[in-house]
Amino acid sequence: MKTLRLTCNSIDKNINTTNVFLGGSVSSYDSERVLEFDNELGTGTITGIHLEGGLSFMQYNVLFNEAFKIVTDPSPSKPIYFMYCLEGTIQQSFGGSTSLTMLDEFQTAILGGAGDANEIVFPGQQQVKLCVIRVIDDTAIQDTETLRQQMYSLFSKGQEEPLNYFGTYNLRIGEQLAQIGKINQKGIVKKLLVEGILNLTLAMEIQHLQSDIEDEQNPTGSLTKYELNSIKTISRDIEKHPEVQYSIKSICVDCGISASKLQEGFKLLHGTTVSDFIRNERLNTAERLISTTDMNISEIVYTVGLSSRSYFSKIFKRRYKVSPKMYQDNKKAEPQVA
Repeated sequence: MKTLRLTCNSIDKNINTTNVFLGGSVSSYDSERVLEFDNELGTGTITGIHLEGGLSFMQYNVLFNEAFKIVTDPSPSKPIYFMYCLEGTIQQSFGGSTSLTMLDEFQTAILGGAGDANEIVFPGQQQVKLCVIRVIDDTAIQDTETLRQQMYSLFSKGQEEPLNYFGTYNLRIGEQLAQIGKINQKGIVKKLLVEGILNLTLAMEIQHLQSDIEDEQNPTGSLTKYELNSIKTISRDIEKHPEVQYSIKSICVDCGISASKLQEGFKLLHGTTVSDFIRNERLNTAERLISTTDMNISEIVYTVGLSSRSYFSKIFKRRYKVSPKMYQDNKKAEPQVA
């Protein structure tokens, strides 16, 4: 297994060091650095973004031919890492420990904070999409606790040991992080949008892990990985085709799982019931159609799979605080950007 060692806080330097090791090419876009490689070691893209306040973001979208280890030891900054696998799995340990813990797909983790080297092992022959939010002390802050110090105090319980929390599965955090790849803006606008997404993700991660610690849940409850993947698949199907007349029975038949497992999975991954998830996706699609097409409200109602315009108006107004027609009129009245 090949091992790459990184020993500084600088995103630029770490990307350059990684590039020398992997033999790829690096592109720069303002505060963003993108490394691409495709050779005997594997193929993929590694993106690094430096932000204000001690925050940085790394995303590894990689497929290594053999297991590959990255050891990060930026002492004495004692960074805290929030990690999430959008796809695939990795293994993690501290300071050369032989005990490795797996971070599964859709799973959250908060690690570090005490200066120990962070070791990540990417498996061979597996596509992995790993997101890492790193928090270090902001050197501009002198008289108040930094974000890193506050986070460490929150989770360390007074122990001078690295944080090592592997939380439950949470698809909502994954959906939030996936938004970064959909940003088309450049420059300061992109930087602000990324910073906003990462700050919101941090808040969601902290809240999620606090809930896990308080509830002392098992990472998957009673669900298997197969069941979680099945629920993710049907979730994507609902997002793409909210107009389909779904029923709990038909979904269970398609997924091959029981109704109780289905509801448990939606609560775990989305924080809501199956019915509420379908209704929310229909509302999301309806709002997009109102904003981007010339369809009338009745057409939109039937397009998203509803049969009652009055019911649609009720749930639409509950979310957007205005009727669908008024929302449409307001959109039409907005000045068009050339």
